[in-house]
Amino acid sequence: MIYLDHAATTPPDATVVRAVADCMASAWHNPGAAYSASEAARRILRLARQTVAGMLNARPQEVLFTASGTEGNNQALTLAKGGHAIVGAVEHASVLKAARRHAGEVTVIPPDGNGRTQPEAVERALRPDTRLICVQYANNETGALQPVAEIGALARSRRVPFLCDAVQAFGKAPIDVRALNVDLLTLSAHKLYGPRGAGCLFVRQGLPLTPLIDGGGQEFGLRSGTENVPAIEGMRVAAELAASDMEARAEREKALAAGFLARLRALVPSCRLLAENAPRLPGVMALLLSGLQSEQAVADLDLMGIQVSAGAACSARSEHVSHVYRAMGLEEKDARCVIRVSLGRENTSEEMAIAAAAIAKVYGKRCEQSDNF
Repeated sequence: MIYLDHAATTPPDATVVRAVADCMASAWHNPGAAYSASEAARRILRLARQTVAGMLNARPQEVLFTASGTEGNNQALTLAKGGHAIVGAVEHASVLKAARRHAGEVTVIPPDGNGRTQPEAVERALRPDTRLICVQYANNETGALQPVAEIGALARSRRVPFLCDAVQAFGKAPIDVRALNVDLLTLSAHKLYGPRGAGCLFVRQGLPLTPLIDGGGQEFGLRSGTENVPAIEGMRVAAELAASDMEARAEREKALAAGFLARLRALVPSCRLLAENAPRLPGVMALLLSGLQSEQAVADLDLMGIQVSAGAACSARSEHVSHVYRAMGLEEKDARCVIRVSLGRENTSEEMAIAAAAIAKVYGKRCEQSDNF
C-alpha cells in the first residue's frame, strides 16, 4: 500500500503509540481527584499544556484541550452568537456550519483564484456588529496558506476577535499566536502522527468564551468532561516530534512533490495543480484531471494499492462537490475531477514515481473509455 492521504489523517508514530499505552497503564487516575495517586495524570496534563503553549508562543492557561479541531471550531464560533461573522468560503465545514448555526448573520468571503482569502475582502465585509473573523492557516484540500498575519493585524486594529483554524498546519509550519494576532486557534493531534480524540483550542486570555460543554468545569471551566489524559499525552509527544524536524520534513516533502509533479505532467500534460501560484504546504496537492471523475479515480487507485482522496475526508462519502474547488471558480464538472495527494514522513521518491505512473494509467484508461462512447 502507498498511503497518500495524510491531510485526512496520519498513521500514529510508534513513539506516540507507546506513550499512549504507557499512560493508560500508569496514569489512569482521574486528574481531578484530590489524592496523590492522581498526581501522575495531573503532571502529564501540565507538561502537555506547557509543550503546546511553547510551540504557539502562548501561555499555558490559554491552551484548552478538546476532543478535535471540529469541537474547538464549534466552541470558538459561540463567540459570534447572534451577531455578524465573516468566514472565508474555503474554510473547513466545521467552521462554515458552526458559523451558520451560531451567528445571526454570516458573510462568506470568496477567495482569489489561488484559494486565498484576501485581507481587502475581509475589510470590505467588516460591520459595526461583526463579532468574529474566521480564516484558516492552511487549506486542507489545496494546501494554500492564507495571509493570516495580515488579516490578524486588520482584526486587531478593528478590535474584532479572530479565529484561525490551524489544524492542517500544526507541526508543518511555525505558528506564533502573538505575531499572527489571532485570538482563537484550533489544533488536532491526528494530523501530525498523534492519536484521534485529542485537540486544542487556544483562547487568548481575557476573551469571554462560552463553554460548549457544561459539567464539572474542567479546562478552566471552559470544557467540562474528564480529560482524555492518554490522548493528550500522545498529542504532546507527537507535537514534540513534529517540532524537532519541521524544517527538514518541509524540504523533503517539497522535493518529493516536485519530482512527483514533474513525472505526472510528463505523462499527463493537461494535469493542473490548484493553488499552484500561492504559498502552500508542499505536501498537499489538489490535482485537476479534466474528464476523470475523482470518485472513480480514487476507487481505481485503491485497487492498485494507492490511497488518495477526492478532497476533505469528512465529505468523501458525500455526493456534494467540494465547496473549496467551487469557491475557487471551478465549474462543477471540473470540481468533480480533482484528486488530493498528500505526503507524509514515510513516503519515498520510489513511491511517488509509482503513484504518478498509476494516476496516468487510470487517467488514460478512463479517458479512452469515454472516447469510445
